[in-house]
Amino acid sequence: MTDSEAPRIRRFYIDVSKSSMDDLKHRLKQTRYPDQLAGAGWDYGTELSFLKGLLEYWQNDFNWPKQQEWLNSHFMHYKLEVNGIDLHFTHRPHAEPEAIPLLLIHGWPGAFMEFHKIIPKLAASRPGQPKYHIVAPSLPGYGFSSAPADPGFGLEQMAATLNKLMVQLGYSKYVAQGGDWGAFISFFLGAKHADHCQAIHTNLPYSSPKLWRPVHAAQAANALLPFLNKFPLALTRRDLDGLAKTAHFIERETGYQAIQKTKPQTLGYGLNDSPAGLCAWICEKFKTWSDCHGDIYSKFTKNELLTNVCIYWFNGCITSSMRLYYESLAQRDQMLKLYYCKVQVPTAAADFPMDLYHSPRTWIEQQYNLKQYSEFDRGGHFAAMEEPDLLMDDMNKFFRTIKI
Repeated sequence: MTDSEAPRIRRFYIDVSKSSMDDLKHRLKQTRYPDQLAGAGWDYGTELSFLKGLLEYWQNDFNWPKQQEWLNSHFMHYKLEVNGIDLHFTHRPHAEPEAIPLLLIHGWPGAFMEFHKIIPKLAASRPGQPKYHIVAPSLPGYGFSSAPADPGFGLEQMAATLNKLMVQLGYSKYVAQGGDWGAFISFFLGAKHADHCQAIHTNLPYSSPKLWRPVHAAQAANALLPFLNKFPLALTRRDLDGLAKTAHFIERETGYQAIQKTKPQTLGYGLNDSPAGLCAWICEKFKTWSDCHGDIYSKFTKNELLTNVCIYWFNGCITSSMRLYYESLAQRDQMLKLYYCKVQVPTAAADFPMDLYHSPRTWIEQQYNLKQYSEFDRGGHFAAMEEPDLLMDDMNKFFRTIKI
């Protein structure tokens, strides 16, 4: 590779202008709250008193310059042009050249900062722990990465872009980990880029055999279990409980998907214009999808929640982030064909009880070269933030068996 052909990696620092911060404060002061039914709690969506309290903290006590300084010191930020995307990524190489290149992939409504607890733990030189070169990007259209300019940039394109990032960083062989969209992108890395991606670890091990149609379960959750009991693959009590939770999630908790996969642009006007609306839309997911037993602050601090929301707000990227749902629906038939194939690279699956989708181990084994399967008694969708030690130990156990 000549000097002119070498990837042009640029050091990047987060630097939000004072005018943007002033504009945010002004908008927060102008918030017009809706009413709420007596005793409704979170049943209809984000609870009113919770949001008022968090927005008051955001306006009066939250210190973005301090959080920005922390983000710049806690992570090493870079940018690189990849497949037409000005891709933002954080990179923590290890002093040992033979360390395992590890790609950490976030989802929605998260950001690269989901890994702020786990990256220092993975980077620490502990006895028996694998050594890692750690790369955690912002997905295209998320955070500090630019957004795709044309339609059609879906999960396969996401995977191709992140694969190319790792190769251009000099990691021709690497492993990947992800939940939420990161789990689906990891699937595509293992299925279509196995010459580079050598293994995947996922904390959302989604598998969908031909006889199982989750959309049908949403129509009649009570009719689901008798059908599953007749399924030719053995199911455990935990499997049945998990599938019942999946059916409930699909029936009661996927309204956001219906909007984001059909009319993300229309929703985007409101969320991109109102910090209160954006905060309510995102934080409701952190509360509902986590194993917090109804108390969101038992798992996430106000600063963590608001820093994540600010990454969306200051970059104006909520609309572009939601378009991935639209693209996934548009490419559904193409993706289903791929989902019926088997991922041949070694795979580890970590099942946290309060995550959104639960696939029985026997189903996962049909679709992945499953080498490790772990069931935990606590934890939800945001495992890297909720239970970083459990996730880290599971990753270490698996990746120490992988030869790059």
